[in-house]
Amino acid sequence: MTLNELVDFYRPRLDASPDLGLLLDGHGNVLHANGPLRSLFDEGYTSAQPEGVARQLLDNMRTSERDTAAPVHETRLRMALPDGAGIRQVDWKTLTIPAAEGRLLLAWGRLRTTEGGREMGFTILPNGNISAVSPMLSAICGYAPDELIGRPARQFYYTDTARRRVVSQLLEKKEVENGEVTLRRKDGSPLILWYSAESIRDASGSMVAYSGYFQQRPFVFSSKLANDFARIVDALPGVAWVCGRDLRIVAVNDSYLEAYGRSRNDVIGRTEHDFLPAEQARYLVEAALRVFEEKQELLHPAVPHLLDPAVWFRTVRRPIFDDARQEVIGLLGIAQDISGKVRQENVFMEQLRATESDVVVVTDDQGRILRRSLQTLSPSIFGKREPFEAYTLDMRPVLDLLDVDDLPKVRQALHAALREHREQHIECRIRNLTGSYTTVLARLVFNDTIYGEPRMYVVARDIGGEMELRQASMVIERLKEAARAKTDRELARFLNVSAASISNARKNDRVPPDWIIDTGLRTGRSIDWLVRGILSDIHSA
Repeated sequence: MTLNELVDFYRPRLDASPDLGLLLDGHGNVLHANGPLRSLFDEGYTSAQPEGVARQLLDNMRTSERDTAAPVHETRLRMALPDGAGIRQVDWKTLTIPAAEGRLLLAWGRLRTTEGGREMGFTILPNGNISAVSPMLSAICGYAPDELIGRPARQFYYTDTARRRVVSQLLEKKEVENGEVTLRRKDGSPLILWYSAESIRDASGSMVAYSGYFQQRPFVFSSKLANDFARIVDALPGVAWVCGRDLRIVAVNDSYLEAYGRSRNDVIGRTEHDFLPAEQARYLVEAALRVFEEKQELLHPAVPHLLDPAVWFRTVRRPIFDDARQEVIGLLGIAQDISGKVRQENVFMEQLRATESDVVVVTDDQGRILRRSLQTLSPSIFGKREPFEAYTLDMRPVLDLLDVDDLPKVRQALHAALREHREQHIECRIRNLTGSYTTVLARLVFNDTIYGEPRMYVVARDIGGEMELRQASMVIERLKEAARAKTDRELARFLNVSAASISNARKNDRVPPDWIIDTGLRTGRSIDWLVRGILSDIHSA
């Protein structure tokens, strides 16, 4: 067949295809560009200019022909969005068809992100900084484009968990990723969008950016949630509510309205950010998003009421699944007033503290941290207490904070306290926010009378500064002071041991316990002072 006959044969087939299409001669001249490709160029995609695409395809074909004899050559070309909001990639396949006077190149390509919504495009560099964003996306987030360009993208995710999930997918995979993500608008309100994004990689496979677009999609389960749960919520004791995956509240009981001082019209169909101060609503929104992302119940054993810190709740948020039990479409929240028990527990915790520097941490019978006192160790283990911190307190086991070498004795002490209901006293090392370890003297107290369930109250005191005082040489000096001995020889006579034993104890950095007990009994000096160099009152409470 002649070249013209081949063009006449393939032209109507390319025009009927939704994919991008080109017909070229053997020199790379454009013989025909189909409608989808021309429409991209008309929309402002300058990189979709048929002649420019043809040159790149021909160059890649020549390189490919040197490496492989495959009949169909595959290549990937980048295209820049017309408003500078991002990069798209087109997977092209080119087939060589012999003609009587040369050859015809049949090329067809598919835009990897072909759905609508390209008007809300973005591109982010590997270092996490935003390099391009569309005017529409900037506007819907409440920013001017220059307030976004060059800034770290992590600042605009509502939760860091969502950021890590999205970025890890894009870094690990080369294919297009789709999913839901919640962004933070300039005014602090949440913005739930559907994203489509892909890793943009160079010829060596290294990522040079990731780019895509956002879409707003309607939430179709609001009516179902309201119909299914309106009566249930009304019948529940305490504060109860239901919100959808879009964070909009669809059902509340009268206790909820009373707790927040709002009418039903104020809250139904709105997010908590719409009727609460932004800083307060943030904690509630983050808790809801955590339920949606992890697909499991979230319990806060004791949290202060946002509008009245004197009121405390035990709050549980339970995911509501779709009929197939695959996706979370909402959550049911129930908050029980436990203010009286918290006040009782506060008194008990204060009684446990022997000094102002003591820290009290409350755990359940599984060792998960439930509450802690206002005081913090230095360097801090948990960080400085912030308002409403309890809403985001990590209920990780207290054992996760310990030095691995101390785990056996701490587990033994916890089990003994829970099993025997008897106070335990241990020393252990706890990891602080600097990454180093703080040595603490801990007192473990069991109590199950306040909440009717077992709880452990751990009173911790930083004794890192005392460790030098515990060295054998310092202990020996205190033994000499208690025994009124001026030399090691005089101390040896007091203890009825050889002078060499004193030297060996100092050399091995270990003082036999019977020396300390004997000296304490005979001199009346505190055993605690002989060992630690200070008078301890952690046992006095």
